[in-house]
Amino acid sequence: MHITHVYNWLDPRMGGPPLVIAGLAAGQQARGHAVTLVSSDPPDSPATQRFLSERLSPVPPRVSVDPGSLLLPFGPSARAAKALAATVRASDVVHLHGLWAPVNLVAARLCKRFGVPYVVTAHGMLHAAALNQKRMKKLVGLHLLGYGGLLSGAAALHLLNAEERVFPARVRGRVPARQAIIPNGVFPDEFADLPAPGSFRETLPALGDAPFVLYLARLHLQKGPDLLAETFARLAPRRPDVHLVVAGPDQGARADFEARIARHGLSGRVHVVGPRYGRARIEAMRDAAVFCLPSRQEGFSMGITEALACGAPCVVTRTCNFPEITTERLGRETDLTAESLAEGLFAVLGDPEAAREMGRRGRARVLEHYTWPRVVEQMDALYEACRELRPGRTRRS
Repeated sequence: MHITHVYNWLDPRMGGPPLVIAGLAAGQQARGHAVTLVSSDPPDSPATQRFLSERLSPVPPRVSVDPGSLLLPFGPSARAAKALAATVRASDVVHLHGLWAPVNLVAARLCKRFGVPYVVTAHGMLHAAALNQKRMKKLVGLHLLGYGGLLSGAAALHLLNAEERVFPARVRGRVPARQAIIPNGVFPDEFADLPAPGSFRETLPALGDAPFVLYLARLHLQKGPDLLAETFARLAPRRPDVHLVVAGPDQGARADFEARIARHGLSGRVHVVGPRYGRARIEAMRDAAVFCLPSRQEGFSMGITEALACGAPCVVTRTCNFPEITTERLGRETDLTAESLAEGLFAVLGDPEAAREMGRRGRARVLEHYTWPRVVEQMDALYEACRELRPGRTRRS
C-alpha cells in the first residue's frame, strides 16, 4: 500500500503530531508499505531532517509545499504543486493530520479530483474548546474557505479517544460516518533500555537529590502552564523538598508562567530548561518523581504515554482524556483546578512505594498496548475499509 501523510509541519518543536506521523510511518514501513511525507517545512530544515532520521530508516520521500504560493503558475511553487499532485495520484490512501493547514486543504481537493480516499486525524482540533479559540476565523474557514468540505469529504475520521465523538454543532453535520478510535503509541525499542537513574540530574546540578515534578510539553495555554504555576504554589509549602522542572518549547506562555512563579517566591525551586528531545526527554522522565500534565484538552497525549513508558507515575487533569490513569491505577486524575492538582501530587509524592508500583504498571501497560506496531495494525484495517470506497482501483499490497 502507498500511504501519504500530510501535515503543516514535521518539526518536533510544533508538538505531538510530528511524533505521531513519524511513529505511523516507521510502523508502516516495517510492514512493507510505501510512505511519502508532505509538509510545509523547508526541505533542508536541519531540525526536521535530524528528527526524521532518528526515527525512520530510510527517511521516506518528502514533498515540501509552500501552500501560500500554490496558485502561482511558475517557478518553485508550480513544481511543488505538480509534485504534490503526482504524490496524491499515486497513493492508495492519504492521511491528513490536523484540520486547518492550507496544505491539507489542497491535498484534500487533489484526493477528490483523483478519487483517492483520505483519512483525517483532527488531533483534538474538533474539540469545542479548540474550536472556540479564534472562533470567527474558524467559522470562516469551515463555511467559506473549504475546510468544512475537507472534513465531510473524508473517507474516515480517526479519533484518539471516546470524548472526541462529542462534536460541537458547528461541525456535527460535516463529520464522516466512518469513525475509528485508535490510540497513539511509542517505539518499544526506544524504551526497552532506560537510561541509568541520575542521567538527567547530572545535567541540572541545581536539583541535587531533590525529588521533582516534571512538566514536559509545549508552554502553551492549552497545556496549562498557568495552572501548573498555581498548583506548585499550593504544593510547595507542604513539600519544601520538592522541585519543579519545566521542559518544552515556548509557544507564548513562558513569560506568564515565570511571572507567576516569581510572584510566589519559588524561582529557586523551579527550573525552566527548554525543549528536550530524543534521549534527553527519556532521561528527564526516568528521573522524575511524578509527571504532571494540567492540560485543558488532549487527544491521546504523547507526553503521558512516554512518561508511563519510562515508569513515571502521572498526575493529570481529567481533560487529558486518559482514563487508564484511574482504571489501571497509574497515578491520579484530577479536576482542572490548582487545588485538585496539588492534592493529587501531594498524594503520589507522599507514598513512594505506591508511586513505584504505579510506574511499574504504567510501563507494562504502554509496552503491551500502546506501541506503534499495534497501532499500525489497527490503522491498516481502517485504510483497507477506506480503499473499498474507491471503485475500479487495482489493489496493491
